[in-house]
Amino acid sequence: MRPIPIQYAKENTVLGETLYTARGQVLLKAGTQLDKKKLSQIKNHNIHTIYIKDPHSDFEVNRLLEQSMRIKGVMLIKEIFDNAAYNQSIMGLNDQLSKYADTVLYEIKSFKSQKIEYVDIKNIDIYLYSSALNVALISALLAWEMKLNDEMVKHVFIGAIYHDIGMALLPAAVTFKTEALTTEEKMMIINHPVMGHGYIKERNYLSAYVKTIVMTHHECIDGTGYPGRMKGDDIHKTAQIVGLADIYDAMTSDRPYKMAVSPKESIEYIMGVAGRKYDTALVNAFLRLVSPYPRGTLVKLSNGQVAVVDQLNDNFPLRPKIRVIHKDNQTYTYDAIDLEYRQDLTIEDIVYDII
Repeated sequence: MRPIPIQYAKENTVLGETLYTARGQVLLKAGTQLDKKKLSQIKNHNIHTIYIKDPHSDFEVNRLLEQSMRIKGVMLIKEIFDNAAYNQSIMGLNDQLSKYADTVLYEIKSFKSQKIEYVDIKNIDIYLYSSALNVALISALLAWEMKLNDEMVKHVFIGAIYHDIGMALLPAAVTFKTEALTTEEKMMIINHPVMGHGYIKERNYLSAYVKTIVMTHHECIDGTGYPGRMKGDDIHKTAQIVGLADIYDAMTSDRPYKMAVSPKESIEYIMGVAGRKYDTALVNAFLRLVSPYPRGTLVKLSNGQVAVVDQLNDNFPLRPKIRVIHKDNQTYTYDAIDLEYRQDLTIEDIVYDII
């Protein structure tokens, strides 16, 4: 299966993954054949990307977490953030979060030797909470890749869950605004790490690492980050890990004010800021983890042909093994090509239409 923007989904397309409402209820089950009414349902629930099945991408994507477990986490995070917004206790909920973290980290530890190729499908109405979980998952894997021990990985995971709790303390009209922000609203957004840190700093059941992550995850090693314009080693490694995961998740997610870009575009941006905004060793660790072209992705080649990505080449992730698609009436045939050895061909773009 492969992810596509909802505007490219046609009638009779088969849904590849179950979709959920903002309340965590099943909207449409995997395997559902989409018609005009169901496509409208999806759009009305502010879901702008879906997974589909088609003849060219008959792959099971390596999910970081099963959907039911993911939804359970998102709903728990929403409850924590809602309690914070209304200044209610989160101690009991944090205990639940700690147990949830133990279960999730046990489940995803096996992914340490695999590429992340799953694109998290987010309902825009609960973006803040689903993003927190996705950042936590990526951060944990990145922390392991950076050789942090299991105890530190859990601090990173919990810190990533809380990293944007300051956004929950802002007026909802600002947090979920789809139009351009005013200068005052931009300052509120920039100040969200300070607000989040102010909320959690006296909560002794949260570690110093979690508090550092909340305060400094937007800092960059060249001093261009915020809120403190910190530089270099003054930024703790855990905060850098969460900050990098946050950038990737933000770029590859549909958000209230912009649509997602592809993993490949996000990775190219991150490669471009290596050594400036993020430590080069950290970026290299990230590149070892994340797939720019998940299996099943349809790509347009420099010769105008369309191909499906079959497998990444570890040393040349931007030049994967592919199958060029040929169509004769309603019959498809494929030519296998390894782009590592075809310097005359390059990938120009990702395409979404089913041929």
